[in-house]
Amino acid sequence: MTWRKMTWQMTGFDGVPLTRGGWTFFILGSAARFSEPLRDSLIASAFAAIDGTLATRIRRSRHAETWFQHFGNIGGPGGYFKVLDPIRGLNRIRWIFKRRRAAHVASISEHLRADAVRVPEILLLGVERRGGREIIVTARIDGFSLVHHFKRATLASRRVVLRALGAEVARLHRAGYIHGDLTPYNIFVARLEPLQFVFIDHERTRRTILSRFERPRMRNLVQLGHLELAGVTNTDRMRVWCGYAAAFSAQPRRAERRRVAAMLAARMGMEGKAAAVAARASASVAPHPEASGS
Repeated sequence: MTWRKMTWQMTGFDGVPLTRGGWTFFILGSAARFSEPLRDSLIASAFAAIDGTLATRIRRSRHAETWFQHFGNIGGPGGYFKVLDPIRGLNRIRWIFKRRRAAHVASISEHLRADAVRVPEILLLGVERRGGREIIVTARIDGFSLVHHFKRATLASRRVVLRALGAEVARLHRAGYIHGDLTPYNIFVARLEPLQFVFIDHERTRRTILSRFERPRMRNLVQLGHLELAGVTNTDRMRVWCGYAAAFSAQPRRAERRRVAAMLAARMGMEGKAAAVAARASASVAPHPEASGS
């Protein structure tokens, strides 16, 4: 990717561009006002994430790896460093005429923030000029992921959060957005009183006319419920729907509720079968113990 193309894709963003070690970086937001030593520490941490040597690894997803690090002095600002794998196969064709994923995240985050949807502040974007990898660094979020919150919340608190979450997703859809990966791992509870949510991971989030139609919205909503989380029941999942439906209509329709329940059951059934197939495949290639004796 050429520097000219990177500059074109970043048109409209305020920040500081720089090129190091085969990467083109763009420092955004408050990071653009960092002192030079702090910027250098941010870039050094980004390269450590790229090399896979940061101390704290958060998770590995299908297409990316996420790390956490405080940079600068002890107690300095913290950030999440998400390294995106190169786009491979036929997907490369789809992205020829699109913005890079990092640039898209910066753009859609600005739109979401303008529509009062809470998203992380972006500190740094980067694109590998030859390999095709990208990196997105976002500021640390105060609060806990939804998954972590469910592990420590009381039953009453969980019910309140689930219903409020449904209303917040409805607000996202009514603003015209479909989240690209709406799972409990990508939603943070920033405050409990009043409740505030932060949506993260926006590589595939879109502002789209599809948000006006029921089926795309329901498919997006169902993503929230398909993961098996400790202590979360089907009744809890339907509380999310009740909060969602109440934001769209004062009288939620039973037909919609049945449709959501059916979509959720189908989604969980498909994933259960996929997990079983993966487990059998793993068992079939596992090394067999050697027979004792001759």
